[in-house]
Amino acid sequence: MSIKFGDICLFKGRLYVVDKNGQTVMVGPDNSNVHLVIEPLVGGGDKKFLVEREGELLLVDIYECFCFEFPGPDAIRVDVFKLDEMEKKWVKLTTLGDSVLFLGNECSFSASASDLCVPRGNCVVFTYGGDFLYFRKMWCGNCVFHMDQGRLSPLSDCPEYFTLFWPPPEWIVKSCLCN
Repeated sequence: MSIKFGDICLFKGRLYVVDKNGQTVMVGPDNSNVHLVIEPLVGGGDKKFLVEREGELLLVDIYECFCFEFPGPDAIRVDVFKLDEMEKKWVKLTTLGDSVLFLGNECSFSASASDLCVPRGNCVVFTYGGDFLYFRKMWCGNCVFHMDQGRLSPLSDCPEYFTLFWPPPEWIVKSCLCN
């Protein structure tokens, strides 16, 4: 199993790892046993993220396209799957409902739109990361993928999400000034 372009996530007290092909393993409680949970996805995307949402483990599968002049309708595709623990397979979701997924190289998490006080969920917010090569032409990677529209927008075009990041909280500014 190669974890290049994969992700790890702590879910229900266990460490889950997905590789670039979607093969998913769970590391046992003593950290010495590795159990195959799910076989690779058929025809999966280029980058995988694992994120917990309301007690469920989600796999976000990102397809990148290098052969386009941005903006183009096929610049990016995002598929989201939910782990079916009983059937040991990923089940594709068509909507995230009220959920907003935040994905980055250092951290991924989910929140409800109502808890964030934003008008709607059903989207994935990407934060810049150095290995998001396909975002380098797309607003430095800070963008929102709207699941219902299959469309990517710069974060600056989505003020309801932009204000979650800017201006930064005072405690961050003070700690940066002290360093």
